[in-house]
Amino acid sequence: MPAITADNAPAAKARAKEIRAAAQQRFEADKADCNTRMLAIGCLSAAQDRRAESVRQAEAMHREAIRAEREAREAKLAEKEARHVSRDKDDEVGRPVAEANYRGQEAQRAAEREKRQADEQAKLEIQRGKVAAEREARLRKIEERRLEDAGRAAAVPENARKRAERERKQAEKVKKIEQRQRDYAEKLKYRGAEQAAEEARRTKAAAK
Repeated sequence: MPAITADNAPAAKARAKEIRAAAQQRFEADKADCNTRMLAIGCLSAAQDRRAESVRQAEAMHREAIRAEREAREAKLAEKEARHVSRDKDDEVGRPVAEANYRGQEAQRAAEREKRQADEQAKLEIQRGKVAAEREARLRKIEERRLEDAGRAAAVPENARKRAERERKQAEKVKKIEQRQRDYAEKLKYRGAEQAAEEARRTKAAAK
């Protein structure tokens, strides 16, 4: 029987199972044959001995396969433990360097965070300026239209009604736009605060 290793252990266990099954099958055939003979006792005894020998071989093969698998697992565990020990030693040696790198990274992250906040503030100011300019332009157009409508309304009463309706819709539109712009500005502000809070949480978590 070839040497059993962890690699061929599954095949060896399968072979042992096949041997046991074949031994039982042969025994059944031998028993049926012995029953046709005059001296059945000796015939059955020999058949039982052959089956027992095959079963012993199968059991030995199965035990050897289990042993090989167990030793392989133990070797892997020992290797894993050795790697852990080696990694712990490497960590102990490299900790000062890692701490220095961490401090440098933290300083860089703080600088990047400040830059992002400044950029967000600048964007917010630009957005506010645009909102004010757009609002002024819209109000100017509304006033121009109002004056035009007022002139037409003097001649045609229906124009006055239409003008009022347009002014009402335009005013509602302006309010909606302004509300969206205010919401957007608040969203930018909130996002900046969230980013700062997240950076603070990361810094606190990393320091633990």
